Amino acid sequence: MKKHKFQYGSTRTLRCGLASALLSVLVLAVVVLANLVLRALPTKYTEFDISTSALSTLTATTKTLLHELDTDVTAYYLGESGQEDGNITRLLNRYAGESTHFTWQQRDPVLYPTFAAQYPGASADSVVLVCGDNYEVLNYSGDLYELDLDTYYASGSQVYTFTAENALTGGISRVVQGVSHTVYELTGHGETALAQDFTDTLKNGGITVQTLNLTTAGSVPEDAEALILNTPLNDLTDAEATLLTDYIQKGGKLFAATDFTADTPRVSAVLALAGLTAQPGLLVETDANHYPYGYPQTYLLPVIASGEVTAGVSGSIMAYTPFAQGILAGDDTNWTYTDVLTTGQTAYAMLNYLTADELQKGENDPEGCFAVAMAAQSSVTDARVVWVNCPNFLSATANQSVSGGNAQVFGSAVNWLIGQENTAVIDGKSLSAESLQVSAGAAAGLGLLFTLGLPIAVLAAGAVVCVVRRRR
Repeated sequence: MKKHKFQYGSTRTLRCGLASALLSVLVLAVVVLANLVLRALPTKYTEFDISTSALSTLTATTKTLLHELDTDVTAYYLGESGQEDGNITRLLNRYAGESTHFTWQQRDPVLYPTFAAQYPGASADSVVLVCGDNYEVLNYSGDLYELDLDTYYASGSQVYTFTAENALTGGISRVVQGVSHTVYELTGHGETALAQDFTDTLKNGGITVQTLNLTTAGSVPEDAEALILNTPLNDLTDAEATLLTDYIQKGGKLFAATDFTADTPRVSAVLALAGLTAQPGLLVETDANHYPYGYPQTYLLPVIASGEVTAGVSGSIMAYTPFAQGILAGDDTNWTYTDVLTTGQTAYAMLNYLTADELQKGENDPEGCFAVAMAAQSSVTDARVVWVNCPNFLSATANQSVSGGNAQVFGSAVNWLIGQENTAVIDGKSLSAESLQVSAGAAAGLGLLFTLGLPIAVLAAGAVVCVVRRRR
């Protein structure tokens, strides 16, 4: 009888053991499968960016480019194994998670000593973007990271900005297109040189900016896809005006920003070829949504019109045009006119602004919605002109006041002039964490809380638990 019980107990134990083993195997299989599934998911679903400046969070500009990518692009990160830059690898993972046409691989310079030699300029921690026969090298210093020179020269501190997303997104756009464009910036009339914000925007679209003095050159170069005239303080010469007139009449492309206080009748005559003339008076806004709080009503925050000319402008971005005049379109049926920047519906053009002591609408001042920037396109020659009647539009200060909005509008307009797809500059991300500022009163309160309040609360909770247990 005892033997029978022993055999029954052994069988039951064996069954329980087998069940436990099978359950363990099943749990292990589920864990392994779950791990494989999680590893297969894009990084954006499995890793969260908790950095203060969102170092690995992609902007809408980058996501749009990656979602529209229809050509394979491979990025090679030349990082030594075990010493990779985490910021770069995490960002590359985010790019790969947004498009099946973008992949990246690591090439350890120790394991692949000749790899970098295939791409002149590549070195340790560089990223090489390859699309077919096209490639671009993004250097660690200057492209992926940028030193704040102002801070360095002022204090000697080396403060870096993580600019890798701008470099990667612009680089992908360039290697996919595989075509470089050249535009010329006119000089010799007191023009303001384009700030880096604006040249970087063009560079992201594969556009190179060169300077051109029409007096010394004697002609517009054949490779000029567009000309840029940035706020001339002096007028064109007769010979220069003739060259530009011939250029426009033959289908040329021109972006012009002008200072309406400068006496430049020949510049005005060139713009008039496209039927564009100035609306007399200084534009004044009455809608508080269209000028900065605390600033004069002549510091315009115009409406960015939607359309082909502004296709490369982010939806939430703003433009800034302090001190501007309106633009009037002609009635030539061979030209099509498109508003680019406009005031609110109740703005007015102050005609006596040169002699007035205060901003006040006069009896004869025109009122309504005015174009601050306008585009014109010829249906006969395909000549294209974009005119911003504001002397400060292409200034670095105005651009930075709206987080690069002016540069986006400018870059989008130039891309429209030359028939190029739009790209935008993506702001770098600071690597410096902001210090938490705590007032003296708050510090004293927090000190009492953590040194007295919390210990007393813990002791009280323990006493309550002891009393409850004893009563049981």
